[in-house]
Amino acid sequence: MPNFDTHFYKSSMIIVILSFCLYIAGNFFIPLYGKLTVSLVEHLQSLFLLFMCCYTYYYAKKVKNHVNLYKFWVWTIFWWFMLFGRGISWGRDFFPEVPRFYYKIIAGILIGIPFLTIFLPTIRQEIVRRYKYEKIPVWHIFFAFLFLGIADIAEHHRIGHQFLVLSSERKDLIEELMEIPCLLSLALITFYMQKNEQKRLNKPC
Repeated sequence: MPNFDTHFYKSSMIIVILSFCLYIAGNFFIPLYGKLTVSLVEHLQSLFLLFMCCYTYYYAKKVKNHVNLYKFWVWTIFWWFMLFGRGISWGRDFFPEVPRFYYKIIAGILIGIPFLTIFLPTIRQEIVRRYKYEKIPVWHIFFAFLFLGIADIAEHHRIGHQFLVLSSERKDLIEELMEIPCLLSLALITFYMQKNEQKRLNKPC
């Protein structure tokens, strides 16, 4: 049976406070400057995702003597890089003149790698092991899905959109701002797993 960690950490409270501040600031205080502000937020998100790629690679090298762990963390790098690719529209943000067909190929590759490698025996076994024996941070996962859903509501005008986006011209800004706590929650899940993993590895036999 999985070991659910339901403790509400300070980091979870920070996520809640940050999201509320972003909601207020995005609807009332942050100037749009056309689309410049939205682009700036998008680029900051992309830099954060690149940082997580590099950080996870750095951590993976620390556990390279443990083959299954090393392969698992390399696999998570593919996920971070896929999110990075999505954030820059697979490169279209920088080279809009290139035909969309090529970006569909890039998207297919970046999405396909992390999904297809799930079926590798080592990755699948490590996922199952973690699910059965490692602690699962419930609130971090909950907030990741919650703010992903909130960003989706802002983007696609779903139910409750009118309470989230108070001015139609701020739709894109609110969407991007609500993705920030989602990405931070994903990072917290990563840090949580790595912290517990290091405790286990460093525990005297």
